[in-house]
Amino acid sequence: MKTLQTIKLIFAAFIFSMLVSCSSSTGPSGSTSDATDTSATGSGRVTLLVTDGVTDDFDEVNLTVVSISFLGADDGRETIVFNESRVVNLLALQNYSDLLVTAIIPAGIYDKIRLEVTQVELVKEGQAPIITKLPANGKVDLNPRGTFEVFVDGNLMIELDVDAEKSIHIIKKGNGELSYNFRPVVFVKIIGVDEGSKLVLLDGKVLGRTETGFQLCDSQDLEVNDNCLAVSITADTVVQDDQIVVVPATDVVDGKIATVLGIASDNIDALHIVLEADDKKVSNLALFSGAATSDFQVDNFTMDATIDDDDVVIQPLTLAALTVALVEGSGVRVFDKNGDVVSADTIVVGTDVDAFGMAQPDISTVGKVKAAFIIIDNDEKDNKVSGTIAAITKTESQITVAAVDYNGFDGDVCVDIDIDETIIFILAVVDGKVVSKEITINELTVDMPIDVYGQDDGLSCVAADVILVAEPLAVSPVGAVRLVTGN
Repeated sequence: MKTLQTIKLIFAAFIFSMLVSCSSSTGPSGSTSDATDTSATGSGRVTLLVTDGVTDDFDEVNLTVVSISFLGADDGRETIVFNESRVVNLLALQNYSDLLVTAIIPAGIYDKIRLEVTQVELVKEGQAPIITKLPANGKVDLNPRGTFEVFVDGNLMIELDVDAEKSIHIIKKGNGELSYNFRPVVFVKIIGVDEGSKLVLLDGKVLGRTETGFQLCDSQDLEVNDNCLAVSITADTVVQDDQIVVVPATDVVDGKIATVLGIASDNIDALHIVLEADDKKVSNLALFSGAATSDFQVDNFTMDATIDDDDVVIQPLTLAALTVALVEGSGVRVFDKNGDVVSADTIVVGTDVDAFGMAQPDISTVGKVKAAFIIIDNDEKDNKVSGTIAAITKTESQITVAAVDYNGFDGDVCVDIDIDETIIFILAVVDGKVVSKEITINELTVDMPIDVYGQDDGLSCVAADVILVAEPLAVSPVGAVRLVTGN
């Protein structure tokens, strides 16, 4: 469905191809019924977004998802939201979220998200792909903080942050070989309740235009349907044409193909809408992703980027020292991944960049990009401490980790836990499924294998952002030396 030519893979499958007819409900007895038959309870929309964090270990992490369902809080009734095979390259989604599925399901209160993954492929340039081991046959139960509700005629948006760096678990086996395991670390964020959601980047056809917005549908759709997403146009929305020239919002009309950068709320609040030319075959709009190779100077910077063409199967082309121009009067803005406008001066050598704009002179011989909008990330990568818990001091919210090879050091490392900010996950296998659950320091015990991700500022303790502990059966293959190790 995608019409923009992505410079970094976003999705290999259609972004809006999930049909509501795929949705169904399975009761405690295993019976199945059409989820859209909601005459008794009413129905509401659920929209699932997917995103990822940063990892330097691989060029692609391709996740094959075949099913997503919600479990009722009262009766455990399973409602299937997504039921088809789709491949997602997680590393294409470091700075923004993309749509996984939107569907109509029975209104009600749910407390668990069930995810089924059939394959995780790790790709490193110049090396053979690696297929990871999957715990519990790839079946994962995610437990958000508390329950979440789908209201009648409402629209619940949920962001699934599949953290590739923390999910790919590398273990050195007794014979010296490396084993690559997938231990799913997924942060569930209920939009409007939890903080920290990323920007959303979508494209499709404008239909159902109103004074305040429109429905963004599949490019092949002729009329609005249940798979379309509502997009709001506000005073903060910048509308640009295919030449990256600012045009009035009245140019957003039914039938136009548009790329939308926005913030997820009840709808998608558009920050930028970039309109394709009527003749899409001559489109030079594209998304360029990579790292800045120069600081921002006056009105431009350079970056390295890779290019994949959605319409022609080619090998990725590396564009070295690509010039990205921020032309005055074009409406271009620079955002951090949370959607806040930042100064272009924050772009320095090494900044992670996604730049959407017009390739010049054209997409096949690009040497320069006239940017419509830019997303950047300057976050520092977390330090990682792996080992076992040696001591727990609950009164001071501290633990001591008997670390293995922490920056070349084997021994005790102090870890500070912020009871309001630090996320502690435990992974276990229950009834043949991996269960991911958030816990507190009170549920940690000495000798638990542990991974700590956080900032080491040279102080006495590492400030923990995320802590992972796991039961051995969740991730450990036969012959493994350790449960938790560095990757």
